[in-house]
Amino acid sequence: MEADRLMVGSAEDEAREIIGRLEKAEGSAELQRLLLGIGKDEFALIGELVQMYCIADALCRELIATLKEKRIGTASDSAYSLNDTDVLIHTKKEACETALNIHKAGVISAVETLEMHREFRHTFSHWVIKRYADGRHLVALSKSAPDAKKRDGIALEGGRAKLMVFRLGLLMEELTKIKGHCMFLAELQAYLDSLPPCPALHTGGEDL
Repeated sequence: MEADRLMVGSAEDEAREIIGRLEKAEGSAELQRLLLGIGKDEFALIGELVQMYCIADALCRELIATLKEKRIGTASDSAYSLNDTDVLIHTKKEACETALNIHKAGVISAVETLEMHREFRHTFSHWVIKRYADGRHLVALSKSAPDAKKRDGIALEGGRAKLMVFRLGLLMEELTKIKGHCMFLAELQAYLDSLPPCPALHTGGEDL
């Protein structure tokens, strides 16, 4: 865990250094030397990250609906009308409240990982992505004032761009984590689907 914290801290230092260099760049010629177009590998990574979050969202909605139905004894479609943020909140809530013998800590861990990195899906779906000249980082840029303010509460002025920096190695690690959590959520849903319908409370069965 200490190594993980050091790696994240190092990545944050690198990001600040890169943003500082970009902000001090003199003219578009220097920016074009620092910010390059992305290739097929980067496009594939970005697309996979976005898609895995879409899959996670669908899995969480189905899990909410199933856990709620088994808790109250009647079907409910409310999970499918929640906004993105509330999906994660309600997934954790239903996992904590259920009387079913499920791996609650696993659900909470999955939700907390998704909550921590929801910015991936939004950023890679709405911001322009460039490859930094060192080949080890991606730089996201947005000139959308509303999007920029959502990120850190600071409004853009005078056509400036908001910047975010991601270390490619860490993005690939997070993608692996997200895939693992999605696999767990899918297996949990399959287990719940295998249970007999109702009663609302169930305390037996294997611990998935």
